[in-house]
Amino acid sequence: MLEQEKSLELSGETKVKIREIIKKLNDKGEVSLDIWKPLSARKSSDGTIDLLYWNRVVGSEKDPVFLWIYVNIVNEDVKVLEKITFKKEHVKWIMNSIITLEKT
Repeated sequence: MLEQEKSLELSGETKVKIREIIKKLNDKGEVSLDIWKPLSARKSSDGTIDLLYWNRVVGSEKDPVFLWIYVNIVNEDVKVLEKITFKKEHVKWIMNSIITLEKT
């Protein structure tokens, strides 16, 4: 479960609460909290933030649909850099492809 009160330190100076990022994305219409449930968040090595959501409407417990969003904080505004929806089968396929590539 997402720790929404957790703060992420960005650029060594700005602390942003995950909850605030999620709210801004919802307010901007980027991610509807009626459809997407936040699951996890992490700060990437390049200072951006990765957010993972689960779709409440499409998919099922056995076959869930996820949304990964890659965001940047610019002047206290959340900028979406990339969005990808996927299922577990896609992650398995990607991992198998990477493992196969490493073996060659």
